[in-house]
Amino acid sequence: VLTGHQQACANMVDAARSGHHAMILQGERGVGKATAAFHLANMMLANDEIGSGGVIHPPDTKNSNYRQIAQNTHPNLLYLTRPIKDDGKGFKTVITVDEVRRLHRFLGMSAAAQSRRIIIIDCLGDMNRNAANAILKLLEEPPSNTLFIIISHGTSGMLATIRSRCQLIRFSPLENDEVERVLKAIAGPIMADSDIPRLAALSGGSVRHALMMARSGGLELRDTLNELLRSPHFDTGVAHKLADVAGMRGSDEHNLLLRELVLDAVQQGGLSRVSSGNLGEAEKFSRFAAEFAERARIADGFNLDRRQEFLVVAAQLHALFQSVRRAVN
Repeated sequence: VLTGHQQACANMVDAARSGHHAMILQGERGVGKATAAFHLANMMLANDEIGSGGVIHPPDTKNSNYRQIAQNTHPNLLYLTRPIKDDGKGFKTVITVDEVRRLHRFLGMSAAAQSRRIIIIDCLGDMNRNAANAILKLLEEPPSNTLFIIISHGTSGMLATIRSRCQLIRFSPLENDEVERVLKAIAGPIMADSDIPRLAALSGGSVRHALMMARSGGLELRDTLNELLRSPHFDTGVAHKLADVAGMRGSDEHNLLLRELVLDAVQQGGLSRVSSGNLGEAEKFSRFAAEFAERARIADGFNLDRRQEFLVVAAQLHALFQSVRRAVN
């Protein structure tokens, strides 16, 4: 389901119509960038008229072209993303140069070389240095009749040399009603209709985040985190309840969601201080967010105990909110 982003989609159509060889779709996770990329690919490979009203037409799900793209078997489209781990459990942390070699083989296929070819890379920040340099070489001397659609979450991992060779197309967060529309279209047993407005309001404009919230008990987690932050004294029982979620074995999604909820709480805390003119207090929130992100990176890199790590963070987070609250009062 592709909702909103009329201007971004019009810019994608203009870039494709003009024969541009590469575009970067930039925006937060889960706002619809990959969906837009696949819809454009469907339209182009089905020989749909590009540029009809500057609109990316939804694919015909009964068309064989659509089925091939959905099954990742279309001879003229390559989807490059993080590969599955060797043990089949989860995905590797980066797109390696070995994956890019698949791209060279794809471009070398004579059957596909006579017609339009599309390469979707999801995402730029997941490529290691060698893979990024290999992509850069292809962008410097682009193959004929080939379009690269590169997805980028935020600005992280965006090499200036790659950026300079691509048309940059920005995707803004969705409005709450747009998120609600998508959730209603795909709603299943993971969410109640009555939860959709609140999930949309807490999504930050990201359908992905709303779905993670629904699938992983995010509304309850958010309420529990708020309970911790609003308590005048550090509630170890509540902290341990959240830490149990962070340390849940085989559940990266729960840990990732909890991290996002923490960062969202810190961001909202900082923004409220900026709006009230307390820039010094806002700076404390900004520093905490940067330190929290670095701690998470180190914890993942060294496979530290997530439960224990979160207990440390919870105490620091509670202290931050309480110190700022005392300063304001």
